[in-house]
Amino acid sequence: MIWWRARAGGSFYIVGMEGAWSARLGPLLPAICGGISAALALSIVDAAAGPVAGVAAALMVVVLPGFIPLHSASLIGPPLLTLMLATLAVMLHAPRFSLAYGTLAAIVAVYVAPAGIGLPAAAVGWAYLSGSRGARSPIRRVAFALVPLLLLLALSHWTGNGWPLAGSVLWRGGLDRMFRAAGSIIGDQLAPGIDNPTLRWLVIADISLLLIALVMVAWRRVARQRPEGAFLRRLFPAAGVIALAYAAGLAAHSLLLTGAAAPDLAAVFPLVVVALLVVVASIGVLWPRWPRAGKLVALVLILGWAQAAIRG
Repeated sequence: MIWWRARAGGSFYIVGMEGAWSARLGPLLPAICGGISAALALSIVDAAAGPVAGVAAALMVVVLPGFIPLHSASLIGPPLLTLMLATLAVMLHAPRFSLAYGTLAAIVAVYVAPAGIGLPAAAVGWAYLSGSRGARSPIRRVAFALVPLLLLLALSHWTGNGWPLAGSVLWRGGLDRMFRAAGSIIGDQLAPGIDNPTLRWLVIADISLLLIALVMVAWRRVARQRPEGAFLRRLFPAAGVIALAYAAGLAAHSLLLTGAAAPDLAAVFPLVVVALLVVVASIGVLWPRWPRAGKLVALVLILGWAQAAIRG
């Protein structure tokens, strides 16, 4: 589906190749990235909350209003999303393999997009936090998480990198501009198809409060009932670490890099997807204990959002 949409748009081509083959092969990168992102979403939520929740998560990621536009119009956003989800997956499945998720985070920060500059910090933070109680000092894991970043930074002097050549580090402010741009994109995913400003604000505020409450209740139940090393129990703090570090890096990129544009769909969309995975896993945790009326209301809300997202 992504390949067809990207090909129909005619915005992808391969340098040095002309004609029909360029049009056919140009959209392969975003198409493959889209498939891997959906598969990673299914894998993460399946391991955390079961196969039904995993399939629902993959479908909801694809249905997000920004998914098809991102993958049919960008060559940076799809690899950024895929590698961020891959970093989260390795953090969850192999929390002590800091060299692996540190390498993925460094590739994003150095070669893919400046917006991912916060991911190496997430890798370091998770390497420090992921040790079990009574284990040895986490300094070794932290060092392994940092080594790939240092190596790729040195290598980038000869291979080039994904950062703009004319950019320089200088405080330029504009935090309110960044929040407005990111909030508008997130609002499009939460309340698709609603254009009235007042109604849109109320719907976004209400949905946000409901989702925050849902995640908090699910986390309290998981922390109380699950063993410390359980996959589901790792999902909430790992997603929190990667989302906070990514958001902080995105803010630093907008505030400090001269010539940096306001956050766009490619930069903000990974945060939306990570939040969606946590929300679906939370629903999977709480679903068996909800009464039938609560399940009916949840299904109506989810189906209403899905049809609005598809129409949008």
